[in-house]
Amino acid sequence: MFIVLVRAVLVFAALTAIYLALVFYQRWDVARRLAAEHAEGADPSLSREDYINRGLLRHERSFSRRALYAVFLLPLAIGTILGVLAVLT
Repeated sequence: MFIVLVRAVLVFAALTAIYLALVFYQRWDVARRLAAEHAEGADPSLSREDYINRGLLRHERSFSRRALYAVFLLPLAIGTILGVLAVLT
């Protein structure tokens, strides 16, 4: 039973590391694209920092940001299903 708990903690730690890496990469990529848009003259009334901050706030509420939760949900759901099937057979 202890081994199962240790493996669960290791899996959770690995999924957390993957999730955080994807969040930081996605945020960096969005900020880079927003900076390029501002340099091309997207909204001259806003400063570069304000334009990027507004874009990042919009990104925080977007589907692509929320889709990263699948990093946790899909492996855990598959593991749960396989575990239940193993117990039932």
